[in-house]
Amino acid sequence: MIIKKNNQNQNRNGLTSLVCDHDQKGMVTDVERGEIICSPCGQVMTEGISSDSRSTHTLDGFLSNSQTGPKSSLTIYDKGLNTNIGARNIDFAGRRISSKTILKFKSMRVWDSRSKSKASGRNLISALVLLDGVKQKLGLSNAIAEHVAFTYRKASTLGLIRGRGTAEVMAASVYAACRENGIPWSLDEVANTLNITKKRLSSCYRILIDRLDIKPELANPLDCLSKFCSVLEVKEKTKRCAFDILMQANSKRILSGSKPAVVCAGALYIACIANNENIPQTRIAEKTLVSSPSIRKALSVLNKALSVV
Repeated sequence: MIIKKNNQNQNRNGLTSLVCDHDQKGMVTDVERGEIICSPCGQVMTEGISSDSRSTHTLDGFLSNSQTGPKSSLTIYDKGLNTNIGARNIDFAGRRISSKTILKFKSMRVWDSRSKSKASGRNLISALVLLDGVKQKLGLSNAIAEHVAFTYRKASTLGLIRGRGTAEVMAASVYAACRENGIPWSLDEVANTLNITKKRLSSCYRILIDRLDIKPELANPLDCLSKFCSVLEVKEKTKRCAFDILMQANSKRILSGSKPAVVCAGALYIACIANNENIPQTRIAEKTLVSSPSIRKALSVLNKALSVV
């Protein structure tokens, strides 16, 4: 170990450091302890690095220490770019401002409150509050919530909300965003979540499809399989058997015009029978929101075409 004696110095930040004869490339920074260590000799060269200076060495640390505030989001009424005019008539130094400036700020507060109290603004606020509840109930990701908010704002701009309830347009926006991103939420599930009828939801959804030029993905029964297996708590072997049945059905275009939930429920019931897993048909119908006659019809067609059971 080669260390020069009495070569301690203190920089402007108050950090105590030593001078070593080894190359600077051998220095290692310990972000947890706040120290810089010479790897050839093991000497602690600098210690007492503050947490703020350490955290900026990584991307996560830089973003966490950002002073620009939260990122803008469509799920927030003002997209996170709001301005608040304080009620206290003092400046940044705590001194009372002049009477002329107080009158200006009072006028600014009045116009700020009036701009936020428009009917369209109140409607958007209530819709985004509703979206936050739907996001929690359906387990939607932040990206899907942003997509839903974008669709609703676009519908509001085109005047599609007039004459329709906020819950109807929000439900149609949620269903449209789920269809575009391949998320298997059915009309019944979305309608029940927002406490509206399926007829009103489907009517509003068709209007959004027509006016906003939305091109949803074609529904695939495989998208429903994971959700149904999780709800029914079936075995992994049964899940794989149902997956093989659906793959064969898709390749042979069996029940291509039927509802994806019906086809998936029928394939899952066949897989349960083939693997001796005792799950009643009524329980599958209850958990998948599919009627028992529809499951029996899908079972008959799939079994006749594939001869599974």
